[in-house]
Amino acid sequence: MAACRLNIVSRFAGLAVWLILFTLSACDSEAFKPGTAVGDKVPEVGNRVIASGETWHDVCSMDTPDKLHHWNIADLLSENKPFLVVFGTPQHCTMCVDQLVRVATLQEKYGDRFAVLHVDGYKDNPTWVAWAIKGEPWTFVVDEKGVVREIFAGPTDVFLMEKVIDEVLEGQV
Repeated sequence: MAACRLNIVSRFAGLAVWLILFTLSACDSEAFKPGTAVGDKVPEVGNRVIASGETWHDVCSMDTPDKLHHWNIADLLSENKPFLVVFGTPQHCTMCVDQLVRVATLQEKYGDRFAVLHVDGYKDNPTWVAWAIKGEPWTFVVDEKGVVREIFAGPTDVFLMEKVIDEVLEGQV
């Protein structure tokens, strides 16, 4: 009887391992990547920004105020201004909160030389649709020509993002 139980348990364990490996391998699928890729020109859409009489909470589901909602993507493109944009919904995504805390330090470092912004899935879904965002968080670094230079999936080390930003700023005419 014990051998029969052991055989059943090992079969279920083997099936569980197979399911985990299958699921993890599927996560690398193209189906989970955003539709906007490195080298693509980004969609010329306007994202929500804080309007007169509004607070950060009107455009962001983050629990604490941030200063990542003052730049409009369409305006940045028309002004030939490079930017970093994070697509994430902090209301339900802990990794998004982590990434937003990281990029807030970049905004402080670069100031007006390089725009840093956040587009919240709950508050600004049309922009997500235009960029073909799937999953979160996704961070895009876009040069002054509106071309995606780098995409980061998930929380990303500040040093890696600074390296790409510095390369974009050095490449400007």
